[in-house]
Amino acid sequence: MKERKRLSKEERRIQICDIARRLFIERGLENTNMKDIMKASSISVGGLYHHYEDIYDILKDTIMLAKNKKQNIFLEIKKKNPKMTNQELIIETTVTMLFDKSDYSILYSLLLKGMNESEKLEILYKDRKKKAKTEFLSILKELNAEKLKCLANDEFINFFNYIKLGTYYLKSEVKIKKEKELYKKFIKNYIESHKKEKL
Repeated sequence: MKERKRLSKEERRIQICDIARRLFIERGLENTNMKDIMKASSISVGGLYHHYEDIYDILKDTIMLAKNKKQNIFLEIKKKNPKMTNQELIIETTVTMLFDKSDYSILYSLLLKGMNESEKLEILYKDRKKKAKTEFLSILKELNAEKLKCLANDEFINFFNYIKLGTYYLKSEVKIKKEKELYKKFIKNYIESHKKEKL
């Protein structure tokens, strides 16, 4: 009989998160608990709690792993459209992310929905939002495109989140290409209005 390879701590955490990700997406955050993850991963109670304190701890790592695995949308768009200006690239990336169907995008939508019902999910969302803002502002600085930092404003993030939830939960069959063009125009106008305010 072949002896099973013992997983390292990091490999075991990744395994747990992969299983949790599948369960979160299939059942929703509110319908997934530690017992479900134990059963699906064939890990003992002590084994699971050795790695994670609670379901929110697992969700935090799961979101980070899914984010790390998803393609870098910005670089892909830049490669395909070398003549685009930085503003066009940022707008295209933002709109593409609105309609993204990756696991990270689904988990983000579930987090947005759940944060109104759970204080721990709200804390997790605020932590993710803070990190995402820092990452975005850093990208703008590298591109010498800090004039676009209005896209890191709370009002714009709220707009993004409303649309994100709508595209995920309504599962609209409206032509995506037409919707994308509409959102691109809106974002461009939003940027222009903020430029005028500073004059």
